[in-house]
Amino acid sequence: MRAKTIATILAAMILAAVLHGLTWMLSHETVAPPGVGAVQSLSFSPFTRDQNPVSGHTVTQEQIAADVAAAAQWAKGIRTYAVTGGLELVPLETVKIPRFRLTLGAWIDREEARTRTEIETAIKIANANRSVVTVMVGNETLLREDRTPEEMIGFVREVRRRVKANTRVTTAEPWHVWAKYPELAAAVDFISVHILPYWEEIPAEQAVAHTFARYDELKKLYPNKKIVIAEFGWPSQGYNRKDAVPDPLKQAEGIRALSPRQ
Repeated sequence: MRAKTIATILAAMILAAVLHGLTWMLSHETVAPPGVGAVQSLSFSPFTRDQNPVSGHTVTQEQIAADVAAAAQWAKGIRTYAVTGGLELVPLETVKIPRFRLTLGAWIDREEARTRTEIETAIKIANANRSVVTVMVGNETLLREDRTPEEMIGFVREVRRRVKANTRVTTAEPWHVWAKYPELAAAVDFISVHILPYWEEIPAEQAVAHTFARYDELKKLYPNKKIVIAEFGWPSQGYNRKDAVPDPLKQAEGIRALSPRQ
């Protein structure tokens, strides 16, 4: 009798679960997220988790070829951050893809020898490779206080003077650095800005609105200057920064929300 009672209860529970599942399926419409198409550019770093360029590790051309091919499926171009550590081989792969654009980064820091090697190599590559459309002279160099604004302006002007006329030259900094140094904005061909709400402890739901609010502020400061959002994103995992919580869904939503306004 007891076994029969348990069987009856289990059957009722299973039936209830099935009915609940059917109710949920009927009451929830499945919606496919809109496609974003090809994004304008991806930040490109072919180093694996076991490779650290700061420690002297280099990447192989095979690694670069595989990653460039993967990036080309989702983007119209890529951006690098240096031309050493094997990254000088990236243009050999980007040039193989029709109409694929390369923003070539030259890493600028306090080390004079490395800085000079980066600048000379970037100029040489830009003049020899048709896929290079922009040379990015430094990445957040002023934010790190590795160089002065006057030094960065000098580097930008030198590179522009020595590369082909149709190659654009700029540097990359967060929005508040551009707002602080109008003389730097005047020296570049366009403003390449980083707007990263996660690092500013902005909630994911406000990330895109915050990004375009900062963009609009810069546009008011520099109405005659083209402004490109060179870095934007949201982490899929990691530590919370107050109300900024890493989440893969929020990452996807942010990219999809930003893409139509590229």
